[in-house]
Amino acid sequence: MAARARSLLVVCAALVSLLAGVLSGVAGSSEASATAAGESAAGIVDASIVRAADLSKFQPGNIISDAVFSDRNTMSEGQIQQFLQSKVPTCQSGYVCLKDWYDTSRATSADAMCGAYPGGMRERASAIIYKVAQACGINPQALIVMLQKEQGLVTHTWPSDWRYTIAMGQGCPDTAACDTRYYGFFNQVYGAAWQLKRYANPPGTSQYFTWYAPGKTWNVRWHPNAACGSSPVYIQNQATANLYYYTPYQPNAAALRAGYGEGDGCSAYGNRNFFQYFTDWFGSPQANSGASAIRAAYLSLGGESGVLGPALQDVVCGIASGGCYQDFRSGKIHWTASTGAHATYGVILSEWSSLGYEVGKLGYPIEEQGCGLPSDGCYQEFQHGKIYWSAATGAHAVWYGILATWQGLKS
Repeated sequence: MAARARSLLVVCAALVSLLAGVLSGVAGSSEASATAAGESAAGIVDASIVRAADLSKFQPGNIISDAVFSDRNTMSEGQIQQFLQSKVPTCQSGYVCLKDWYDTSRATSADAMCGAYPGGMRERASAIIYKVAQACGINPQALIVMLQKEQGLVTHTWPSDWRYTIAMGQGCPDTAACDTRYYGFFNQVYGAAWQLKRYANPPGTSQYFTWYAPGKTWNVRWHPNAACGSSPVYIQNQATANLYYYTPYQPNAAALRAGYGEGDGCSAYGNRNFFQYFTDWFGSPQANSGASAIRAAYLSLGGESGVLGPALQDVVCGIASGGCYQDFRSGKIHWTASTGAHATYGVILSEWSSLGYEVGKLGYPIEEQGCGLPSDGCYQEFQHGKIYWSAATGAHAVWYGILATWQGLKS
């Protein structure tokens, strides 16, 4: 559900970019084609979803903040993989679900939109999502949501190959068939991310995309059918402008009343579903990045039915190094911009607590707990050391200086 075919200028630019090995995506997916494909208004709805989004608070002029949209560090590659696995634990026989999908990426050079992508190999979908997010400076949660709103890939248990072929709707205009140049999962994810950055007219590019420029009021249509009309929307930020370039329709009252269902003949669902899935899966698209990252980590660990259990409080921010944390029945999740969001629980949490949490000698956790050591031991790494545990020894911290010496004794 993306930007529609533009003038000859954009077509020529796309051809030049293609020859250079960079996908520009002159068009995106179509509301009309999605309906023709037999999808419901929400694609494949997540049956286990906790519906947190209040669509009465949908702001057409501020769907997602710039800070949240551009936060590339909300999820690690491992957390993306865990999240995808949590949405489809078991795929139907004979199909490959997103958590297990591989595609051959390609190496790209840095340009005004994205940094270099070190590709040219078979990569898992979660790796592609993560690396594209890092290269292009886009929140991986936004890419995950777009995969869902376009083809339902995140929750689909029997996806056909064509869903991967046009996974992000990149190169699929309302008025024509999809452009085969943009086929393939990597091309779709990278091409869509590249195009989302291009809409901001970054330095070194032309000032072509101006008709949804933030800080102005624009008439935004309700539906591909022009007879359905439009209404004025004051576009507050660039991220929201990007979404309208990609899917140039706002949800009408019927679409908002319908939740994940269908509205009326003039309802369009792309930007409604983006807002709704993002909020239900990752928290408010206006919230601080720490809250979004903590929610993503929590969901990747199974949410309420996972190791942490239900939340005991809201996210608290303003702790050391600008960090945030949230308490759960059986553990905690801590986050900073530099370390990401990681859970601590059990005896390792007790040991870390005794050492002063994040303001103590170990600092913040930088990875999840891991087990499988000799004597069925477990460990967790922090900024300045590790905590090791086994049933025989209990939990003990080892600082990096001592740790290096200890590890040297094993070599």
